[in-house]
Amino acid sequence: MKKISILLFVLISLGAQAQSSKECKELLDAENHMSANVKMYTETWDKILNHRDIDAINEINFAKDVVLLNQKEGIRATGIEGFKNAFNYYLITFSDIKFTFIDVWGHGDKLVKHWNFKGKHIKTGNMMNLSGVTLVKMKDGKIIEEQDFDDNLWYNQQLGQYLVK
Repeated sequence: MKKISILLFVLISLGAQAQSSKECKELLDAENHMSANVKMYTETWDKILNHRDIDAINEINFAKDVVLLNQKEGIRATGIEGFKNAFNYYLITFSDIKFTFIDVWGHGDKLVKHWNFKGKHIKTGNMMNLSGVTLVKMKDGKIIEEQDFDDNLWYNQQLGQYLVK
């Protein structure tokens, strides 16, 4: 009976180790997947804004039917050309752009980007210093959806459109 108990204990222990090893591999795979998404994502947006390369919005980095959502109104742009038009506005409207990733984290194909945008508004000469958050969805290593959250009132005040009280 003692031998059976020891054998049973060994089998249970081996089974638990195998399950633990499988779970560790799954966690490591998920971490590597998320890290690859973060690397691709940050490199892409660095090219677009800091290097003023609007053509980095392409089918290599973005899904053909990528969606850009507003904070309140819903869909702001769809497709690669719509996405390019939405972000080319910043490249045309601001000089001396410095886009900074304060933090980027996520799980699987969902990322959260905390960012800061600085630049000189070409028309008014006013300096912009705006921070916000972007919720990102990815699939197969491509960006499929983004939704930005920032302070639109502060944005307009910095451009001189509204008086700061």
